[in-house]
Amino acid sequence: MRYLSKVYNDEWMRERGYVESSVPITAAEVVNAKRQSGKVRELVIARPYQTVFHALKTMQEQDISQIPVFEETLPIGTIYEDQILTLALQGKDLRKLVVREVMSKPLPRIPGSSPVERVTYMLSHENPAVFVEMDEAKFEILTKYDLMSTVAGLMEQNASRNPHTRGAEHRKN
Repeated sequence: MRYLSKVYNDEWMRERGYVESSVPITAAEVVNAKRQSGKVRELVIARPYQTVFHALKTMQEQDISQIPVFEETLPIGTIYEDQILTLALQGKDLRKLVVREVMSKPLPRIPGSSPVERVTYMLSHENPAVFVEMDEAKFEILTKYDLMSTVAGLMEQNASRNPHTRGAEHRKN
């Protein structure tokens, strides 16, 4: 049982080369690639005092499935479309409910310097998105979709710029 638990330990896996990427990519690089492709938009947020109906309308207008809840400049929670659907099906009046009363915990936060493997791990463990802490106390959201659409291109770019990483996967024992 001791060794099975090691499989789920990021640091142990990284130390042994199981999750090491042949081309190191950081969360900030994924965000920057997303920006360059024109896929980044202003961070859409809800405030804790707004109604759930307002959050729902914002989600519909922006075509998003979750919305972070900010108090001042800090994320304090998240509200998801499935939460709102459940409330509506329970007969709750979304115009009277306040976001603070129904929000879930905030999205996890990671530094921009985090390896993309860390982002992947967090997204595969019950988090639909993560906040990447960028310069100037700014947050950017990354989702699985963002990773899929940018990581492959970044790996190709980095591999072509760094000839030492080409074929690295074949040199490992």
